[in-house]
Amino acid sequence: MVVVGVGAFLGFQVAYQSSLGGLGGALGAAFLGMAIGALAFVALLVGVGNALRPAGRGRVASSYSFAAAGLLLTGAAVGYVVVTVFDLGYHAPVVLQARGEATVTLDGVAGFEPRGAGRADCQSEADGTDVERVVALSLGELNHNVLRADITVPVAGASRGFISLFVDAAHLPPGTAQPMWTMIEPGVEASSDGGTGTIRFDLALIQVDPKLGVPPGSWPEVLAGEIRWSCGPWFAPDGSAAPPLDGITTVDLTAHDWVAESRAAGACEFEPDGSVWVFTADPVGTLQGRPMRVNLDLGGDPRAGDEVLLQLALQETALPTGTSRYAKNLIAATSGGPIVSWADLVTVGEISGGGLSGQLTFEQLPTEGTPNVSWPSTLSGTLTWDCA
Repeated sequence: MVVVGVGAFLGFQVAYQSSLGGLGGALGAAFLGMAIGALAFVALLVGVGNALRPAGRGRVASSYSFAAAGLLLTGAAVGYVVVTVFDLGYHAPVVLQARGEATVTLDGVAGFEPRGAGRADCQSEADGTDVERVVALSLGELNHNVLRADITVPVAGASRGFISLFVDAAHLPPGTAQPMWTMIEPGVEASSDGGTGTIRFDLALIQVDPKLGVPPGSWPEVLAGEIRWSCGPWFAPDGSAAPPLDGITTVDLTAHDWVAESRAAGACEFEPDGSVWVFTADPVGTLQGRPMRVNLDLGGDPRAGDEVLLQLALQETALPTGTSRYAKNLIAATSGGPIVSWADLVTVGEISGGGLSGQLTFEQLPTEGTPNVSWPSTLSGTLTWDCA
């Protein structure tokens, strides 16, 4: 029975490690599987050795060894099957997601422009339905940079309140440390499920990381104020996104050598809540004869006034005059990576519910990476999109 128990335990562990997924789980399962095989092989060798002893003196010991090998393998098989049949393997904790709103009031901070109710993302505690985390994505502008906050809502007996306020790094000069203010256990008043509440921070201190340097002195060393949040209903934990839809876009650049393709074909990909996740189009026109593609990140169901990530990139292959749309798409799909790209956060001007259509204007969209004198260092223009 001991041998069967050892085999069942090892078989259980093989199945459990397999359920973890990834390289670590696969290696763990393989190691335990080899251990089972090695133990059974040793038992079989011992049995064969005893069976070959003269005058049958090892016959009893040989039968025990063969039985041990068989019982070990049987136990391992039973343990593996039990995990599989009764679904006893590893299950990642379910964390629910919801959209919400947040507003902030800062006490006596010059250079801050609040935006009113801004977009927020809400997350539940693991395997629960109470709100444990709220990430406010658009609270306003502090020194012309978007102010955001990451809030940990206390869950009874499980966690402490915490707040981290920070500005988006996209508009900071290269090499500049990102300002961040934190406070442990601020004052929190929330509903029983954490879906609505207020967090009061009186002493959120700016953080200094020696590896990143000290933020410039233009940032306040202390932030005080309060944030109110409200979360909507949870998305289905197993919800799947709708299939992509065809879309159209028009990009107008101020560059003199820009040739736009009016109503260029694009694609809209969706999040599980039905809002547009990302809009892509390729090509949308040519700059210096090179085809340009667009990638517009609309994740989080933004609204007018929110910032979204826009990337414009040029393909390697130049397009001959008169190239058909089919040929343009084929060239764009097979021409490899971009030779130059521009990207930054830009403000949404107009947008429909769910991000199905909209318009934005961008000014001085900067080059990604090292500037190349062959191309403009910035691009300005407008972009419209519509998911058919």
